[in-house]
Amino acid sequence: MNDNAQGTPEITLGFTRGVAPSKWVRRWQAVSPEQPLTIMPFPKPYGRPGNAAEFDMLLERTAPGASPVGAVADGERTHHALRLYTEAVALVLPKGHDLAGEESISLAVIAERSDIRLLDHPNHAPEWPAAEPWDDPSWMPADLRGALELVATGLGGILMPAPLARHITDKRSHISIRVSDPIPGGEIWASWLVGRDAPDVQHLAGVMRGRTARSSRSSEHNAENAAAAAARAPKRQQQPQKKQPKLNPNSRGAQLKAAQEKRERERAERRRAKRR
Repeated sequence: MNDNAQGTPEITLGFTRGVAPSKWVRRWQAVSPEQPLTIMPFPKPYGRPGNAAEFDMLLERTAPGASPVGAVADGERTHHALRLYTEAVALVLPKGHDLAGEESISLAVIAERSDIRLLDHPNHAPEWPAAEPWDDPSWMPADLRGALELVATGLGGILMPAPLARHITDKRSHISIRVSDPIPGGEIWASWLVGRDAPDVQHLAGVMRGRTARSSRSSEHNAENAAAAAARAPKRQQQPQKKQPKLNPNSRGAQLKAAQEKRERERAERRRAKRR
């Protein structure tokens, strides 16, 4: 954490490829405009970068079902972690494949097509359809970049998180198709050191949970005070509601009211039809 020219502490948020932190930046600026939030990308697709200690908080990716390193309660905890969301999965194939132009593909189609050979790579999750094992384990690519190079040669395709595929695939060499079945991709976490668990970092974690300007801590405090004041205030007697005058069935007012009620029923019916 650094200080800017005005002496206000600055928070540095690092984020991995495929994560768009802009929505959290907007929320932060809405609730804490006096404290700068600097965002910095890092290239490591899974886990933390080598310079992780330079960041106050990280947006990192783990494999499905995994937790960030050091955030497991049954060991020596070095980090706090907040799971934000799970990514979709994409199938990446070589450019020129006859599936080019398809927006999505099912697992059944992947399994039945003989021209889709899934290549194994270090980040192929056990929850995904089984990839073809390498005859020689040393042939397995060392990382996703190496796997994408093999895809570009036409050797086969790979599965990977869809947001990450959008960022690191080469449109001149690859096509990316979203998998329509609900299988888990990468999991995106906010993580920070236990020793950095200060109020401003906790506040940023709250913003990522969904806190907005209307639900900021100060607003919550004011709301609690208002509720307490209302409880202490003497209760006013409710005034009896005035009865609405009964309309003549043949009057213009009754006709207008009936027409309005009919329009409201029709709108309600259209809304119900859309939800079916």
